[in-house]
Amino acid sequence: MTLPFLHTPVLVLGKDLLAEQVVLGLRRDGHRARRIDRRELAALDLSRVSVLILADPEEGPALVAELIPRGREADRHRHSGGPWPGRRLIFMHSRDPAPALPLPAPDDHLRVETFAIEDRAARTLLRRWPPHLGVDPGFGQAPHLLILGFAPPARSLLLQALRLAHYGQGRPWISLVCDRHETVAAEFLAAYPQAPLIAVLRFAPLAALTSLLQPEDAHDLNSRPPAIPPVSLALVCIDSPAVDNIGTPALTLPPTHQTSPPGLACCVTVNVGSASLALARRLTAELAARQGVSPPVLLEVGDTAPGGDIDDWDGQIIPIAYRREACSAALLLDGAGDELARTIHEHYCDTIAAQGRDLTQEPAGQPWERLATSYRQANRHQADHVWAKLAVTDCRAVPEDLVEAFALSPLEVERLAMVEHERWAADRYLDGWSYAPVRDNARKLHPQLIPYADLSEPMKDLDRFAVRGLPTLAARLGLGIQRLLILGVHPPGPACPTAKPLRRLALALEEGLRERYPDRALVIASTLADARERDLARVLMEAAGLFLLLPRPLSQILAGLTPPAARRDFLDLLTRAERRISLRGEAELATWFARRAEIHLVLDHRVPASFAETSATAQAGARMEGFFAPRATASDAGSAFDSGHAVDMSGRTPALETGTHGEAIDKGSTEVSGRNNLMGMPNKCILLNPDGAGLTWTFDY
Repeated sequence: MTLPFLHTPVLVLGKDLLAEQVVLGLRRDGHRARRIDRRELAALDLSRVSVLILADPEEGPALVAELIPRGREADRHRHSGGPWPGRRLIFMHSRDPAPALPLPAPDDHLRVETFAIEDRAARTLLRRWPPHLGVDPGFGQAPHLLILGFAPPARSLLLQALRLAHYGQGRPWISLVCDRHETVAAEFLAAYPQAPLIAVLRFAPLAALTSLLQPEDAHDLNSRPPAIPPVSLALVCIDSPAVDNIGTPALTLPPTHQTSPPGLACCVTVNVGSASLALARRLTAELAARQGVSPPVLLEVGDTAPGGDIDDWDGQIIPIAYRREACSAALLLDGAGDELARTIHEHYCDTIAAQGRDLTQEPAGQPWERLATSYRQANRHQADHVWAKLAVTDCRAVPEDLVEAFALSPLEVERLAMVEHERWAADRYLDGWSYAPVRDNARKLHPQLIPYADLSEPMKDLDRFAVRGLPTLAARLGLGIQRLLILGVHPPGPACPTAKPLRRLALALEEGLRERYPDRALVIASTLADARERDLARVLMEAAGLFLLLPRPLSQILAGLTPPAARRDFLDLLTRAERRISLRGEAELATWFARRAEIHLVLDHRVPASFAETSATAQAGARMEGFFAPRATASDAGSAFDSGHAVDMSGRTPALETGTHGEAIDKGSTEVSGRNNLMGMPNKCILLNPDGAGLTWTFDY
C-alpha cells in the first residue's frame, strides 16, 4: 500500500525570514517544501504529514504541546494495512540549550526533534575550516582564533572552537574583538566561568586591533617565535553585513579527500563600502603587516546570494552564511554531520550490551532517535574532534578498501589519550562542571578535571581505550585510516623540465611512491611559487593532498604572480589545500622541510649545500624540542628501494648506485655519497637525473 503522505511536501511554519530560508534551502536540495500559517496548521490532517518544521515560532513549546495529542488522534483514524514510518516534528531554535518541550509517549508515531540553528551551522563550518587548517601541530604550531564582532553565529563558533582546538600544544589562543568587548566578556564568562581553563581568552575593543596583533618582536617578523602565536583562523561576524556580490564557485575534491573535511573555493567581488568586508580587508592587511601571516578569514554575509569569480579573490576572505548552511536538507532532514556521532553511540551500546547490561534501563543506551539531547551532544562533540586527532598523528580517513590494516603505536596512543582528556575536560567545563576531590553529579563536581599526567593509570586507560577505538569507529562507517606520506617539494633548479616532460616525471614519481608506500596517503608540501611546482602538484593531486606552505603573506605572493593566468592557477590550487601553513620567512620554511618532510623532492640533479646545513640544524633542534622523528613503517624494509640504493624511474641504468654519484658536483651543491651526507638526516631524497629525464631515489643517505 502506498501511503499518500509520503508524497506530500515538507511543511514549514514559523518566523517569516527563517521559514522562507528553510523552504528555499529544501527546494535547492531537490525537496518539495512549502510554508503554512497557523490557520492552515489548525485545519491540517496530520495523518497526511511526514515532516513538519517549526522555524523558531512564537510560543513554540505551547504549539508542540498542541500538536502531540493531535498526532495521536490522527494515528487512531489512519488507514491500516501498511507500514507506518512515523512523522517528524523538527523544532528549530537559535542555539542550545533548547527550550523545554513536551515529549510524545514512547509508542506515539510522532518524533519531536530539536535543531539549534547557530550550533549546527558552527559545527558544519568548523568541520569545513577546522582550527588546524592554518597550523601544523606536528611542527609545534598552536591555533589562534580571532573573532571580530559578536553577531551570530560568533558565540556558537567560539564555543565550538573551545571544544575542537586541542592538539596537545597547550591551551589554544582565542581573541575576541568587538565594540562591546567588556559586556561580551562579562556575559560570556558568567555563562562559562571555566572557559579560561580551556583557552587563553582575550577580549579587546576594535580600536585596539593593531596593538593586539603586534608581536613582541615586531621589529623582525623572521626572528624567534613570538610568545603569542600568530592568528591561524579569523571570523568576521558583525551586525547587518551588507554585501553586494560574494562568490563561492563549486569545488570537487580529489577522490582521496572525499572522507576528509571538505574545502571550498571562494572569491569576493563586493561593494568596498560594506562595513563587514572593509573590516575583513583591514584585518588581512593588519595580519600581513604585524604578523606576516595570511590565515583564512571567514566573513559572515547574511542572506547574500553567491556570485563572483575566482580571478577577483584575494585568497583569504571566505564568505559564509550560517543560516544557509543550517537550512540545507542534508542538515535538517538527513542528519549530515551526525554519522560519526551515531556510530560512537552505537559502539557504546554494543559495548555495554556485551557486558550483559540492559540497554532499556540505561539512559545513555537508548536508540539515537530517543536519546536525550545531552547524550547526543556528548557524542557529537567527541565525533567532531576525531579530525583533530587525525591531524595530530598525520593521518587521514579514506575509503576502507584502500586500507589493509592500521593500528596506533603506543606513543601515538599516549599522545592522543592526553589530547582526548583535554577535549573531554573542555566539554565538561563548558557544561558547568568544575574540579572537586569527590564526584557530585548534582553540583557538577568531578575529580578527574586535572591534567592528564596527574590521572591514575585506570583513569588514563579510559582515554587510551577511547583513542584505540578510532580504527574500529572508522570501519563501522566504511572508512579506514592511513598515515600521511609528506613529500616536500623544493624550488625547481635549472635542470627541471617543463610541460609534458615534467608531467611524465610526476606520473613516474606517483607510481614509484605508490609501489613503495601502498599503505600511505601522499601529501605534497610546497609553496607553489614556481609554475613547475604547480604543474607537478596538479598531476599528483589527482590522488594526493596538499599542504600549502606560506613563508610570506599571501598578498605578496599573489603580487609576484604574472601573468594573470599564473595567479588563477595558484588560487585554484589554494582552494584544494587541506592545510595552508604560515611560516616566518625562508629560514623557517627550510626548517619545516627538514623536520616535517619524510621525503624530499629536489627538482634538480644536485642537492643545494644549504640544504645539508639547514637539515642538520633542524634535526638537532627537533631532538632538543621533542619533535617526533619521521616514522619507520613496514614498507620501509625489504622493498625494491632498499636503503643505500637508488632507482632510475626513467627505466635506464641508474645514475646513482649504492649511494655513489658518478658525476662531479659543482661548488654550492652537496654530493650524495652514502650515509655521511646531510649530517645524518633521516629523511629521504629524490633528485632529477643529470639530463633531467628521470628520477634518482637516494634512500637513505
